[in-house]
Amino acid sequence: MRITKQEAENVMNMLASSDKENGYLAFKAIEAHDFSEKEDLGYLIYFYKFSRFTIEDWQDNAPVAAKLLTDIYRDNNLESTPLTYSRALNIMVNNNACKQSIELFLERHVKDLSNSLSALGYPIDKLEFNLKLKE
Repeated sequence: MRITKQEAENVMNMLASSDKENGYLAFKAIEAHDFSEKEDLGYLIYFYKFSRFTIEDWQDNAPVAAKLLTDIYRDNNLESTPLTYSRALNIMVNNNACKQSIELFLERHVKDLSNSLSALGYPIDKLEFNLKLKE
Protein backbone atom coordinates (compact mmCIF):
# COMPACT_ATOMS: atom_id res chain seq x y z
CA MET A 1 0.00 0.00 0.00
CA ARG A 2 1.34 3.45 -0.95
CA ILE A 3 1.76 6.32 1.48
CA THR A 4 -0.16 9.52 0.82
CA LYS A 5 1.18 13.01 1.43
CA GLN A 6 -1.32 13.51 4.23
CA GLU A 7 -0.34 10.27 5.97
CA ALA A 8 3.33 11.21 5.69
CA GLU A 9 2.64 14.64 7.16
CA ASN A 10 0.72 13.05 10.04
CA VAL A 11 3.67 10.73 10.79
CA MET A 12 6.05 13.69 10.55
CA ASN A 13 3.95 15.66 13.05
CA MET A 14 4.11 12.70 15.41
CA LEU A 15 7.90 12.52 15.01
CA ALA A 16 8.16 16.25 15.73
CA SER A 17 5.97 16.04 18.82
CA SER A 18 7.54 16.48 22.24
CA ASP A 19 5.33 13.63 23.46
CA LYS A 20 7.47 10.48 23.55
CA GLU A 21 4.47 8.26 22.86
CA ASN A 22 3.78 10.07 19.59
CA GLY A 23 7.37 9.46 18.51
CA TYR A 24 7.07 5.81 19.48
CA LEU A 25 3.84 5.41 17.48
CA ALA A 26 5.39 7.16 14.48
CA PHE A 27 8.34 4.76 14.55
CA LYS A 28 5.95 1.81 14.73
CA ALA A 29 4.04 3.12 11.71
CA ILE A 30 7.27 3.61 9.79
CA GLU A 31 8.54 0.17 10.76
CA ALA A 32 5.28 -1.43 9.61
CA HIS A 33 5.58 0.03 6.11
CA ASP A 34 7.48 -1.73 3.34
CA PHE A 35 9.87 0.87 1.94
CA SER A 36 11.41 -1.53 -0.55
CA GLU A 37 9.43 0.24 -3.27
CA LYS A 38 11.83 2.95 -4.42
CA GLU A 39 8.95 5.38 -4.93
CA ASP A 40 8.11 5.33 -1.21
CA LEU A 41 11.76 5.62 -0.20
CA GLY A 42 11.42 9.40 -0.54
CA TYR A 43 9.10 9.45 2.46
CA LEU A 44 11.67 7.60 4.57
CA ILE A 45 14.31 10.18 3.62
CA TYR A 46 11.81 12.93 4.46
CA PHE A 47 11.07 11.41 7.88
CA TYR A 48 14.73 11.02 8.72
CA LYS A 49 15.86 14.43 7.50
CA PHE A 50 13.18 16.41 9.30
CA SER A 51 12.73 14.35 12.46
CA ARG A 52 14.52 15.27 15.64
CA PHE A 53 15.89 11.74 16.02
CA THR A 54 19.41 10.44 15.43
CA ILE A 55 20.25 7.29 13.50
CA GLU A 56 20.80 5.60 16.88
CA ASP A 57 17.21 6.43 17.85
CA TRP A 58 16.07 4.98 14.55
CA GLN A 59 18.11 1.81 15.15
CA ASP A 60 16.48 1.37 18.56
CA ASN A 61 12.90 2.13 17.48
CA ALA A 62 12.69 1.21 13.78
CA PRO A 63 15.59 -1.14 12.99
CA VAL A 64 14.38 -2.16 9.52
CA ALA A 65 13.98 1.48 8.46
CA ALA A 66 17.34 2.33 10.07
CA LYS A 67 18.99 -0.44 8.04
CA LEU A 68 17.52 1.04 4.84
CA LEU A 69 18.81 4.47 5.83
CA THR A 70 22.25 3.05 6.60
CA ASP A 71 22.28 1.29 3.22
CA ILE A 72 21.30 4.53 1.49
CA TYR A 73 24.14 6.34 3.22
CA ARG A 74 26.58 3.61 2.21
CA ASP A 75 25.34 3.44 -1.39
CA ASN A 76 25.72 7.21 -1.73
CA ASN A 77 29.13 7.39 0.00
CA LEU A 78 27.71 9.49 2.85
CA GLU A 79 28.81 7.42 5.87
CA SER A 80 30.63 10.25 7.63
CA THR A 81 28.71 13.27 6.34
CA PRO A 82 25.48 14.92 7.47
CA LEU A 83 22.37 14.53 5.36
CA THR A 84 22.04 18.01 3.88
CA TYR A 85 18.95 19.18 2.03
CA SER A 86 20.81 18.89 -1.24
CA ARG A 87 22.05 15.36 -0.56
CA ALA A 88 18.63 14.21 0.59
CA LEU A 89 16.97 15.64 -2.51
CA ASN A 90 19.57 14.04 -4.77
CA ILE A 91 18.99 10.65 -3.15
CA MET A 92 15.25 11.02 -3.63
CA VAL A 93 15.59 11.99 -7.29
CA ASN A 94 18.22 9.33 -8.04
CA ASN A 95 15.98 6.65 -6.53
CA ASN A 96 12.90 7.78 -8.46
CA ALA A 97 11.01 8.73 -5.31
CA CYS A 98 7.38 9.59 -5.90
CA LYS A 99 6.56 13.16 -6.84
CA GLN A 100 4.45 13.69 -3.72
CA SER A 101 7.32 12.82 -1.37
CA ILE A 102 9.62 15.26 -3.17
CA GLU A 103 6.96 17.99 -3.02
CA LEU A 104 6.48 17.36 0.69
CA PHE A 105 10.24 17.49 1.25
CA LEU A 106 10.53 20.79 -0.64
CA GLU A 107 7.53 22.28 1.18
CA ARG A 108 9.12 21.47 4.55
CA HIS A 109 12.47 22.84 3.38
CA VAL A 110 10.84 26.13 2.30
CA LYS A 111 9.04 26.30 5.65
CA ASP A 112 12.37 25.88 7.47
CA LEU A 113 13.96 28.47 5.20
CA SER A 114 11.13 30.93 5.89
CA ASN A 115 11.50 30.39 9.64
CA SER A 116 15.24 31.01 9.38
CA LEU A 117 14.72 34.19 7.37
CA SER A 118 12.12 35.39 9.85
CA ALA A 119 14.50 34.74 12.76
CA LEU A 120 17.09 36.87 10.94
CA GLY A 121 14.61 39.71 10.63
CA TYR A 122 13.70 39.40 6.96
CA PRO A 123 10.10 40.34 6.08
CA ILE A 124 8.70 36.94 5.14
CA ASP A 125 5.19 38.37 4.85
CA LYS A 126 6.35 39.60 1.44
CA LEU A 127 7.27 36.06 0.33
CA GLU A 128 5.00 33.45 -1.11
CA PHE A 129 6.07 29.99 -2.17
CA ASN A 130 3.96 27.57 -4.17
CA LEU A 131 5.54 24.26 -5.07
CA LYS A 132 4.26 21.87 -7.68
CA LEU A 133 6.46 19.52 -9.64
CA LYS A 134 5.77 19.18 -13.33
CA GLU A 135 4.88 15.78 -14.68
